[in-house]
Amino acid sequence: CELGRLDILLEVSLLSAFNAAPRQGHLDQAYNIFAHLKVHTPQCILFDPSTPEISVDIDFKEFKNDAWKDFYEVVGKALPSDLPSPRGASVKMLCFVDVSYASNRVTTRSHTGILIKLNGAPISWYSKRQNTVESSTFGSEFIALRIAAEMCQSLRYKLRMFDVPVDGPTMVFCDNQSVTNNVSIPTSLLNKKRNAICYHKVRECVASG
Repeated sequence: CELGRLDILLEVSLLSAFNAAPRQGHLDQAYNIFAHLKVHTPQCILFDPSTPEISVDIDFKEFKNDAWKDFYEVVGKALPSDLPSPRGASVKMLCFVDVSYASNRVTTRSHTGILIKLNGAPISWYSKRQNTVESSTFGSEFIALRIAAEMCQSLRYKLRMFDVPVDGPTMVFCDNQSVTNNVSIPTSLLNKKRNAICYHKVRECVASG
């Protein structure tokens, strides 16, 4: 979504799962949300145009050589022929992904949270329960990364159609080291076959830049 208040995004997402048959406890939690809104008057989102300074330890040689071509045919970005030329200053896209593993006490499903920023401004956010039950955080994080990759692709296409130039590839931040290694190292292999679709989708996005 691109509208709404970020401070109650998770709470509203959790309560919306019980719209069909709410109980008294769900109503009490809804009252708590309204109490929060009453105390915290309407706020505004700060759109910071400054380019963020991020210091990360990344070996960019993995992305500059032809190692990815052995696994994926890099065809570039799918853009129309009548794409308008970029205008104005470029923006840097940042994506933050995290998962609350097995947080649902009834179904043990995980909850995905995604925040996308342009420079220092939050532009798009996502909070939703996953559709499947994963037996490990590895699988849950891969599902979240696949959703984040699709959101970034859609937003980058929208920006380019609005004549907004995007500076370089999107920087995606994930706190799971195993998932990070599997998607960023070309020779890394997947040991869990049930996560193959999300695995190849994210790696293909990395290979295409």
